[in-house]
Amino acid sequence: MASFNDLGLREPLVMALEEEGIEHPTALQQAAIPVLRREGNLVARASSGSGKTLAYALGVLDRIEPRASSGGDGEGEGEEGDAGASGEGQGTRVLVLVPTAEAAEHAALSLVPIAHAADLVVTVSGPGWGTSAGEADVLVATPAQVMEAVRTSGVKLDAVEAIVIDGASDIEALGGWEPMETLFDNVPRTAQRVVITTTSTPAVQDLIDRRVKRSVKYPTQPAVPDAVEAATTGMVGYVPVSEREKVDTVARLLGGAGNGEAPPTLVCRTEERAAQVAEALSLRGFLVGDGDDEDADVVVTGSAEGLDGAGTVISFDVPGDEEALRARHGGEHTGFVLVQPRELPHLREIAKRAGFAASPAGITGEQHPAADELRRFRQEIRRAIREEDVGAQMLVLEPLFEDYTAAEVAAAAAALLRKRAPVPAAEPAPAAAPRASASSAGARLPLQRESTSGGAPAPFTRLFVGVGERDGIRAGDLVGAIAGEADIPGSSVGKIDIRDTFSIVEVPADAAQRVIDAVNGTTIKGRSVRVDYDRGGDRARRPGGGTGSTGPRGAGPRGGGFRGGGAREGGGPPSRGGPRGGGFGGGGGTRRPPVRRPPRDE
Repeated sequence: MASFNDLGLREPLVMALEEEGIEHPTALQQAAIPVLRREGNLVARASSGSGKTLAYALGVLDRIEPRASSGGDGEGEGEEGDAGASGEGQGTRVLVLVPTAEAAEHAALSLVPIAHAADLVVTVSGPGWGTSAGEADVLVATPAQVMEAVRTSGVKLDAVEAIVIDGASDIEALGGWEPMETLFDNVPRTAQRVVITTTSTPAVQDLIDRRVKRSVKYPTQPAVPDAVEAATTGMVGYVPVSEREKVDTVARLLGGAGNGEAPPTLVCRTEERAAQVAEALSLRGFLVGDGDDEDADVVVTGSAEGLDGAGTVISFDVPGDEEALRARHGGEHTGFVLVQPRELPHLREIAKRAGFAASPAGITGEQHPAADELRRFRQEIRRAIREEDVGAQMLVLEPLFEDYTAAEVAAAAAALLRKRAPVPAAEPAPAAAPRASASSAGARLPLQRESTSGGAPAPFTRLFVGVGERDGIRAGDLVGAIAGEADIPGSSVGKIDIRDTFSIVEVPADAAQRVIDAVNGTTIKGRSVRVDYDRGGDRARRPGGGTGSTGPRGAGPRGGGFRGGGAREGGGPPSRGGPRGGGFGGGGGTRRPPVRRPPRDE
């Protein structure tokens, strides 16, 4: 098995990976890093879960020299030397373009440890980071943010050595594609170009053909939608779950298990992550053992080696490539993958390459009635935040904020609300028949599925789906995607209104969030789909809004965007705090962060 030592990386980068327990590259990293180290251009069809961030971080930053090394031996100080020290006149050296401000934060935090090992500085365009965009070596931002920074002279692009588009099809779907031509016109022609995209849309392919010439493609076979797929030889189930809910989900599945069979094996991304998960499960009272301990409740490992004879295999982290998927879930290894919604395109892609059929495992875990009531209460609060005039209520509560924190006021209001008007319990629905899927874990673990059928008619919620007639979408396509991804009966889907560039779909209110989490980020007919709550009830009263349909708030339909789309891309919410490229506590603002954080395997 290949290691990062085999890829020729500089010693500080290899040591940084070893400290975090990252030993073996994914297929994408193994193919991309040598190309990028040689300053070659790369076009990769990949998404979250493939190790894409680490691939371009290691490949590009390995060859970028620190400013101190490229600034000579101290001669020529004075005005020119001062400019070099402050970053003026040098500009951004690596530009990473991402779909949203939130994605910029996520990617930058993943890049910081690698950049720190290479003695480089990372920052994000916007507040929350101690280094300004003009002073950092690596700038992560949306195209709109970069254009605004260039317009205000906050960023210079004449020194860019590499430009990376991380999520090209998502940038296009969210309306941020227009600035691309201008950005490419303003970076040097010699700059290295890296394009990573989930799907190859006409606009993305056109940019690649004109702006990313003589590039290496990954995977090597062309991304042709109508290409003949490999014969299906197996099946793998998946459970969409957020990162913070993974341990809770595993703990629920393990509860009540233990019928004399081999304990389930939990496979994590690295040995260090496996140790963290094992500790979390041990704190809950589960006996965590190794592969030879038949009395254990669960076996937790950071390697897919030695799985012969294992019972149910659960991938705690999505496999990085098709080989890892085969090693964990090929042959007689039953089980499923815990996958974050944004990782679903990657899982489907590697499953197709491995000759597997990927389908929902139909697993939600048992829920106590009290937990159901709390979940419904929180859903009502979320609905009120989205739909009610909370601004007026802020005026009512404002005097209380002088004496109490906002959290205390909210908790007191929630206590009064639950006493006076408890959320009615949903009428119980009959349990659905077990799905004949990749997971046979249901035969030994106590599982149940949520159902939206039966009982009194449930209220409907309207969802905005960012595909429409222009994309060749039919009602059956939307029903199939919702039923297949969210694991709800297609008969429970209500009215569907397909417009030119978007659609409005009614789904049961108690399943709305599940549909958003499951379908958002997937593809229908080759188009990346964005799903959100519909906020356009007053569309018919606006010029150009049309009649008889609803959509997200804003004048007129948007091509696949949500929560602001391209127009608001540059004005996203303030960035959260966290490691900053310039260190903590002020000073020069260009110091590296003292705390190392593990690269996130995206």
